[in-house]
This record gives sequence, C-alpha cells and structure tokens, in this order.
Amino acid sequence: MMRWQFPIIAELLASMLGTALYYRTLYYDAEKARKIAVSDREKQQVAFEQLNRQMQTVTALDTQHTKELEHDQNLIAQLEHDMADGRRRRLHVKAICPSVSTNTSPSSLDDAASARLDYIAQRNYFILRRRIEIAEQQIKGLRDYIRQVVLSHQRKSRNKSLD
Repeated sequence: MMRWQFPIIAELLASMLGTALYYRTLYYDAEKARKIAVSDREKQQVAFEQLNRQMQTVTALDTQHTKELEHDQNLIAQLEHDMADGRRRRLHVKAICPSVSTNTSPSSLDDAASARLDYIAQRNYFILRRRIEIAEQQIKGLRDYIRQVVLSHQRKSRNKSLD
C-alpha cells in the first residue's frame, strides 16, 4: 500500500513546487512593474514641479513686462494729451528740411510761433512711439524668458546628466 502513496505524494509535492514557483515569478514580475511605475511617477512629479516653476516664472515675467508696457503707454498718452491741449512739452524730432539753404543766417522775428508738427505727423509720431514701446517690451520679455526659463532648464538638464 505504501508503494502507490509515494508517487502521489511526489506528484503533489512537484505540483505544489510548480505552483509556488509560478506564483513567485508572478510576484517578482509584479514587483518589477511596481518599481517601474513608482520610478515613472517620481519622474513625472519632478517634471510637473519643473513645469510649474517655469509657469510661475513666465507669469511673473509677463506681469512685470505688462506693467512696464502699461506705464510706458500711459506716459505716451499723457504726452499726447498735453500736446493736444497745447501744454508745453518737448518732443525731440530729428528732421532735415532739404529746401532750406544751410548758408543763410537765421532771421529772428519777435512774433514768430514756435515750430510744431502738423496733425498727421504728430499722430504718426505717437503711433510709432506706442509700437516701439510694445516691441521693446516684447523683446525684453523674450530675452528674460530665454535667460530665466530656457537657459536655466538647459543648465539643470546638463547638471543632471553629469551626476
């Protein structure tokens, strides 16, 4: 009777061993997948935090340059109102009048009015000033973005690759 029990016990032990090895392999595969998932999540968290810092930097730059542009536009608008109301403000305009000879001596008239720009030239002057201010703020903003976001990101990436 003992003879037929030994093979059955051996088969049971072999099947239990096979089952244990199968589940052990499943466990190690699941553990490996979990470690990869944790590593990926940590990388994503770092990338998210870096993106968040970049967004805060860009927002701060945008706010700063928007305030500067608004201030400059207010100054231009005030200058334009002063000119329209006849208040004495100086505009520095470099102009050449080719029809006037440079050899003549200046004449003086006591009742002569000061030189003024005509309406169209004055309007164009202020339009150009506004556009110049917008372009300057855009250039400053792009320069700051490149310095504070792009180049700092490249430096951080380079430092991480050296570690």
